Amino acid sequence: MKDADRLPYWPATLNKGMAAAYCGISYELFRQLCPVKPISFTDSAWGQRYLRQRLDEWLLSLDPNEAIGAPRRDASDELESWDSWESGSRKSAEPRKGAGGYPIVDDPKHPLKEWYNRLGFDPATMSEEDMSRLMAKAHEEWAAAIPGTKLGKREIKALNHLAAVGPKVKVHWRDVKDCGPDTEERLKVRGFIQTFPQDNYPDRIGYYMLTDEGFAAWRQEAT
Repeated sequence: MKDADRLPYWPATLNKGMAAAYCGISYELFRQLCPVKPISFTDSAWGQRYLRQRLDEWLLSLDPNEAIGAPRRDASDELESWDSWESGSRKSAEPRKGAGGYPIVDDPKHPLKEWYNRLGFDPATMSEEDMSRLMAKAHEEWAAAIPGTKLGKREIKALNHLAAVGPKVKVHWRDVKDCGPDTEERLKVRGFIQTFPQDNYPDRIGYYMLTDEGFAAWRQEAT
């Protein structure tokens, strides 16, 4: 992720693009699925940040694996241990889990419950495979709705930068203004750009390339 590439560590609060990268998913999928609400440092949307701790809690809630148990202790030790009392209290407070190991939440206003409902996921009966399938379906439905819609302001600005170089020419991501994760994903879905990995980091996007379709769309928008 662009901003994260320049950081030696993940900060305690993350903007939208960094939060999506931290979770390992695209920005649009993050926006659709993540129930975590950002905190606001200012009245503007630019001041919104996601607490990394809350993102960790959400990601852990999706983990279908059983918790790794601590070494067994003698009963007398457990009675005298504050740590064992605290961990036991937390264990009793954990929500029950369904067939796939996902937490079952009854409160209809709980963010996790709302997220399940948006996906159509039933944690009581559905598995990890069902979760992956529904998340992929949600992304596909979003992607299918993008082509043919009006270009956004940031999409147009990004196309302006790429069109100044021309189609079928690789451009480093730092040289393309106004092309954040959401804009990047939309332009890719439209077929207007291609992305290429960084030279030394194959899991990170390093270059954009304007396609012929993207150049034609830019010319049409410019006229």
